[in-house]
Amino acid sequence: MAVVVKNVIPHSPAAKKGMRAGDVLRSINGNAISDVLDYDFYITESKLAVEYARGDKIKTIHIKKEQYQPLGLEFETFLMDAQHSCTNHCIFCFVDQTPPGMRPSLYFKDDDARLSFLMGNYITLTNLKQPDIDRILKMHISPINVSV
Repeated sequence: MAVVVKNVIPHSPAAKKGMRAGDVLRSINGNAISDVLDYDFYITESKLAVEYARGDKIKTIHIKKEQYQPLGLEFETFLMDAQHSCTNHCIFCFVDQTPPGMRPSLYFKDDDARLSFLMGNYITLTNLKQPDIDRILKMHISPINVSV
């Protein structure tokens, strides 16, 4: 899945190579970018081959930067895609026990491993698919908070 760039920070490595808002980030060093974890993981290198689309043209730029230096791209949402929700129907689910009239975010059944790692949310692990597990192992994503 490619991700649309919302903004390019002026004077950043990406800006210096000509990337701009509206470009569609496709891959970094040959690794597809689908969300914030992919992006943050793959931009840490000092030498990057960044593939993106502008209109119907695919472009690749080569960027040399300091290791861990931000690339300078901003996206529409923090996660760069939709939050993953829980599909379980547990009788003890605390979300189902939330009283009416609270803010809408309290009624969202979050089961997103990315938010567990990034924000400390708790997940059940039952909604993870094999590619999610493979990525957790590949990227050494820890901690993941598990609700049992």
